[in-house]
Amino acid sequence: KAVYWLGKDTLRVSAALFAENRRRLCEGLRAKQGLQPKSLVLLQGGEQKQRYCTDTDVVFRQESFFHWTFGVTEADCYGAVDVDTCKAFLFVPKLPESYATWMGEIYPKEHFKEKYALEEVHYTCDIAEGKARLIKWLCISECRGTSDKITFGPK
Repeated sequence: KAVYWLGKDTLRVSAALFAENRRRLCEGLRAKQGLQPKSLVLLQGGEQKQRYCTDTDVVFRQESFFHWTFGVTEADCYGAVDVDTCKAFLFVPKLPESYATWMGEIYPKEHFKEKYALEEVHYTCDIAEGKARLIKWLCISECRGTSDKITFGPK
């Protein structure tokens, strides 16, 4: 069973909570006037930053809206939710083989699909290449510090 858990002395949160959050998000958007059919919510997760010009990472904190929607703890991800069906898509970075030398195991897409109980997982490079089955109309929420900028229209 998929859970969000930060280890010893913390509570386990079922991935069903994040699925419920996505359902509520879709319900709220479908209730809005002017929402285009086949709309998609696309969210950018937090980015891993390095300290100045060193190989030392700044402590990573996930972007709040992204975490609320997907429960994902990894950096540099994107997520999408089909508003009509509430189907969730996660886009994770495709790491080079050299990553394993320094940082450990590189997990396949199936690992994230199971870990977060999501319908589909793709690599972030698939967004730009158009390989992921994204829908023509997007409802894009740019939530870097504010949650009030929502635009509607074709991609």
